[in-house]
Amino acid sequence: MQVRSWMAAVVLVAGSTVLLSGMARSQKSGSDQTPPGAQGQDAGTPKTQDSQNPSVQEKRPTANTQTVELTLMIAGLRQDGCEVEIKPGNRSCRFQPQRLRVESQGKAKFVFRDIELRGADRNCTFAITVHEAGQASRTIYRGFRIASRPAPSPATQGARSFTCYMNSPSKLAGLEPTGQTRR
Repeated sequence: MQVRSWMAAVVLVAGSTVLLSGMARSQKSGSDQTPPGAQGQDAGTPKTQDSQNPSVQEKRPTANTQTVELTLMIAGLRQDGCEVEIKPGNRSCRFQPQRLRVESQGKAKFVFRDIELRGADRNCTFAITVHEAGQASRTIYRGFRIASRPAPSPATQGARSFTCYMNSPSKLAGLEPTGQTRR
């Protein structure tokens, strides 16, 4: 009976050793391995500079880029207006930050092209920072869920849009309590 259990242990150790060595080989870096039949295939063809230097690649738009139009409405701005900076609010979306001067009317329109959604939830979060003279900068976060894009057709080529309403830092500063309790 002891012989059978000893033989089973040897088989298990041998099998796990083969399995682990196969996994270790697959984890090696690509520079150590040469694919079979790759020696001498490209020996006579000249290589271009782009194929030698992978950092020199042209930007190609990916298939999952989106366009979003953000309309910003800021209440309570002074006559000077403010500076508004909008950048990605989290890592699941990527786009170029934009900065714009907003006049005293408080209306601004931002168009973000080539928004790359990297998360499965398809949320695009904007970090909106308002810089008003004489006030501390305020940052608010607004999210926008982008539906998955159906098959491209001329009718669905438009940008998705949403409106964001917010108060200016000077208006919010006037609403903060000054140490008195309101009843």
